[in-house]
Amino acid sequence: MGVPVLTGLELLIALLAVVVGATIMGTVSFGMGLVVAPVLLLFLEPKAAIVTVNAIIPILLSFVLLTTWRHLKFNRLKGMAIGGILAVPLGVLVLDSANPTALRLIIGAAILCLGVLNLLNIQLPMAERRGSGLLVGFLTSLSITTLSIGGPLAAAYIIAQHWEREQMRAALAFYFLCSYIVAFAVYAAIGLVDRDTLFNIAFLVPSLVVGFGIGALLARRMNTAVFRYVAIGVIITGSVVLLGQEVSRVLAG
Repeated sequence: MGVPVLTGLELLIALLAVVVGATIMGTVSFGMGLVVAPVLLLFLEPKAAIVTVNAIIPILLSFVLLTTWRHLKFNRLKGMAIGGILAVPLGVLVLDSANPTALRLIIGAAILCLGVLNLLNIQLPMAERRGSGLLVGFLTSLSITTLSIGGPLAAAYIIAQHWEREQMRAALAFYFLCSYIVAFAVYAAIGLVDRDTLFNIAFLVPSLVVGFGIGALLARRMNTAVFRYVAIGVIITGSVVLLGQEVSRVLAG
């Protein structure tokens, strides 16, 4: 791939972005890709940026799951996890060969709609239906492996379950961890991971630790209601930014 190794000012900016993204993910268990991916895209070609982001996120998710696993409702998450894993090969294929603009627009619009419904406390029609977790898991993993963005889609679904704060954090960490680990294995199998990408991943790990510490501290200070509104804020902000970027790109082209 000819991936450049991050150095100097580029590395410093990337490290700061990872701290901010890790703080958000350490707090609500999603949202890191929304922060870090756009920054790395300034310095790396798209495939390398997405692979790098999707490699550092599961490291942080492991930290989150280690602190919340007692609250995990595994039986309620099996469908999501299976859907997420099934979507990985298709997502990697799209990343390796397709223009993701249409997918970004569709996912961005869906996330925005789900975020607004959650904000207004309107029950999602599909949230309690049998098999809905499988579908949400599939669509989320498809967008994550292709764009490194899509976590808010799963978060909107989990919030609609009206679980407690730590149950939501554990559920999101578990689901994303399953999808990201499988995705990285497929990335490596088709040659999207090289030595320089591994160097970039290693350089960014210290920022994960700092961001996780801050995020975990913030999470402990939130009750379930505050957590819900913070998560919805990340969902809506991320979808607006994603849609804005894609619309401006289409208009400029």
